[in-house]
Amino acid sequence: MSQKQRMLTGLFVAGGFLLFALGLFWIGNRRLLFAESLELETQFARLGGLKAGSKVMVSGMDAGEVLWIAVPERPDGKFRVRFRVLARFQPMLRSDSVATIQVEGLVGSKVLQVEAGTPQGAPIAAGSVLPSREPIEVAAVIQQVADVVVRVNGAVDGVQQRVINAVDVMAGVGDETQKLVANVNTEAQQVLVASRRVVNEVDSILEGVQRGEGVAGKLLKDDRLYYRMEEIAQHLEATVANVRNISDDLKRITGDIESRRLGATFEKTAGNVEQATARLVDVLAAIRPPGQDEQGLLDQLRETLDGAREAVTDLAENMEALKRNWLFRGYFNRRGFFDLDAISLEDYRRGRLAPDRERRRAWLASDELFSLDKTGREIIAESGVKRLGAELAPYLAQAPNTLLIVEGYWGQGEETEQYLRSRDRARLVRRVLIDRFGLKSNYVGVMPLGAGFPPDAPPRFRDGVALVFFQEKAR
Repeated sequence: MSQKQRMLTGLFVAGGFLLFALGLFWIGNRRLLFAESLELETQFARLGGLKAGSKVMVSGMDAGEVLWIAVPERPDGKFRVRFRVLARFQPMLRSDSVATIQVEGLVGSKVLQVEAGTPQGAPIAAGSVLPSREPIEVAAVIQQVADVVVRVNGAVDGVQQRVINAVDVMAGVGDETQKLVANVNTEAQQVLVASRRVVNEVDSILEGVQRGEGVAGKLLKDDRLYYRMEEIAQHLEATVANVRNISDDLKRITGDIESRRLGATFEKTAGNVEQATARLVDVLAAIRPPGQDEQGLLDQLRETLDGAREAVTDLAENMEALKRNWLFRGYFNRRGFFDLDAISLEDYRRGRLAPDRERRRAWLASDELFSLDKTGREIIAESGVKRLGAELAPYLAQAPNTLLIVEGYWGQGEETEQYLRSRDRARLVRRVLIDRFGLKSNYVGVMPLGAGFPPDAPPRFRDGVALVFFQEKAR
């Protein structure tokens, strides 16, 4: 071996040792092996994905790592988490510092977050156990919100039933009062008629006496008329006794009305309705507080759903970006498409969707598929479902891997109406294909073509739909 070769070999070996030393230094620095640190502990009932080697952060800054996690020995025990932090963070940590488990980023890994303590807290030393706060999981929050909604619905139903019962009671009391008033009115009218008749007879007698006619007028001249008058007086006394009895009956009826305490019943019923209304107002106030700065249950639920919707949207964007990653995009390129909803009308007409597959189109007229329900809304009749099954039968064996596009056509009205009507028809057919025939939703798409009929479209099918099957070409 020449001297030059020995020199090169020596340099290579020296460089290798240097890189090895740098690697060790980098790994040791990464694991905080060369920095002064202290070990602490905390406890959790649920880890939520935290594991040994996870990052430890103090007030949002990288400060150490999790060393090990001890499994509890009892079902009601907690996991002991041993972790290490740099010594320079020790002045920030106090006995009231709280350790929590959080997510790094939107869909990142779990980290152990330690909040800085307060000046009132006692300083900590190596081996101290910090208090912890259990991690919040989205599924648990959504379940709690669902339970609250169920309880609120039950409370509203209970209040509604109480109000209905109170209204029924008031209606029953009103019916009884009407019947009672009608009976009293009838009896009072009878008493008034009898009294009027008696008064009329007495008036007639007095007028005869004043004119010198009748029994009283002749009484002064004929004794027999006097005795006759006595008999009449006796009859008159009997009539007055009857009137007195009728008056007693009227008083007894009035007393019966008072004994039933209908007025108190009305007041009690009104009080019940007022209490039910107050409870309903309290429930509505709990759902939607009157203050502008307060948040009610519905506002909190709306904010939770908005946050969940935003998280799902971000996750969908991440998955869409992952599709186009060089590790996975080969599969989607071979399949011919990434997402059917992302295919534009222009790209579809130019044949850019699955260009390596063979297209086969089946035409279906509108009178074969659609009908109107009682409200005038367009639906797919049962005969239309059978018609779709007949066209789909040759492809059912390979349908799970066959790309299917439902083309909607509508050649009437303005361009906007053509697009909307053709899209609605295509969506109706797609829903039936997925629900009734079990096709995969990610392999069935819609394409509203409006009045853009292909040259080979038969005239009677220009207001219907077409099923376009994209089959793999035979090799």
